[in-house]
Amino acid sequence: MALIRGRINPMNVLGLRRLKHIPPHFAKMTSRNIEKIDLIDSWIYTRLDGRYCIKKSYILDSNKKLTETVEIGMEDPKELSMLGLGCPFLQ
Repeated sequence: MALIRGRINPMNVLGLRRLKHIPPHFAKMTSRNIEKIDLIDSWIYTRLDGRYCIKKSYILDSNKKLTETVEIGMEDPKELSMLGLGCPFLQ
């Protein structure tokens, strides 16, 4: 259960939930909304349960320009789907 439902996640207490890098087995998505990283992090922290990582990254767009993006990785692919469907801060 998530923090918004009144249950504390033990990984939050121990500081093990948010990772600094995305492991290869995590499900990943990218977003171009780099201004709202803190809001996305807060949404994940309060509404989801699994381990996650949010980091800035760079990709080449269709015009071969380097573009700054946000890469989000979640350990549970179901939670990544919930993030994509429910988070109002993603584009």
